[in-house]
Amino acid sequence: MQGLLREMLETFLMTHSPSGQEEEMDEAVRPYLDRLCDETWMDARGNLIGRIRGERPEGATVIAAHKDEIGAVVERIEPDGRVRLEATPGIQAWRYGEGPFDLIGDEIVTGVLSVGSTHVSARSAEINAAKSTKPMDWEVARVVTGLTPDELRALGVDIGCMAVVARSRKTPMWLGDCVCGYGLDDKGAVAAALLAAKVLREAVADRGGVPPSDVYFAMTAAEEIGCSGGRYVARTLPVETMIAIEIAPVAPEYPIEMSPVPVINYKDRFVYHKGLSDRLCAIGDALGFGHQRSLFRTMGSDAGEAYRSGTIARAACVCFPTENTHGYEMAQFESIMNTGRMLGTYAADPMR
Repeated sequence: MQGLLREMLETFLMTHSPSGQEEEMDEAVRPYLDRLCDETWMDARGNLIGRIRGERPEGATVIAAHKDEIGAVVERIEPDGRVRLEATPGIQAWRYGEGPFDLIGDEIVTGVLSVGSTHVSARSAEINAAKSTKPMDWEVARVVTGLTPDELRALGVDIGCMAVVARSRKTPMWLGDCVCGYGLDDKGAVAAALLAAKVLREAVADRGGVPPSDVYFAMTAAEEIGCSGGRYVARTLPVETMIAIEIAPVAPEYPIEMSPVPVINYKDRFVYHKGLSDRLCAIGDALGFGHQRSLFRTMGSDAGEAYRSGTIARAACVCFPTENTHGYEMAQFESIMNTGRMLGTYAADPMR
């Protein structure tokens, strides 16, 4: 299982999948879903879904991991060809600094996210402020591509296109027992969901690989810009329980350790189902790696939003501890693996 997880992380972390332009992740993930599930499809909202058929369809569970990463949107192409970006929720320019950035048009155009020269005074007000009084933000940053507006538009780069940190900066780094890179938020969670499918198959092998109830694995679209893909999944699939996989921010305000132990999120924008959350904690204890509990003040998940809207009966959120969330993220390799183990074990014996 360790080899499979490393393979998936090294593949997924190199993809570009900003909200609404997630095709690279779809292509990378689908072969794993096809291999692990009885059927796989893409729904009308762009969610990639696999199903493992159970002994009965009633009481079905969906394990959800979003496949979109945070990105910015092309707001304007200036007359000199510099590209101005508008933020989407969660993306902050100072997380990237100056360096390569990719614009996703009909082709991928690589430029340099730039602020300007350091050797300036108050006469260059925006640049001077960025070096002395406020962090780099999207108002002052531009992507320099060396192309004219017409050349960019000929490559499909125009207002409304998405932009993400360049692929040249996405190669994962292995640091001790941690994996580090951009997009662990979604790519690591997708890998954990696929591990859960593998663990489930193995757990019910003595029953022909068939769990008690149907289990769906939803790689959801557009979570970062409002959880609309997850809401669509909850509304259209015949499921009672939805469990989202997320990252748990390691920060002084939360009682979370950077460790192999998954975190059960009891509340973010909504309070999760306590009985289901407690059950997941007990599974972690039974498997020997334990559990951590927390509440989060500035988070949300597909499961939480679906639960809040009343489209599912039970919701939970399982996270792996992560440093530098929505930046150059770091997570313990084993914490991602244990998240998959916990959820696969639950799906083999779900709440009724």
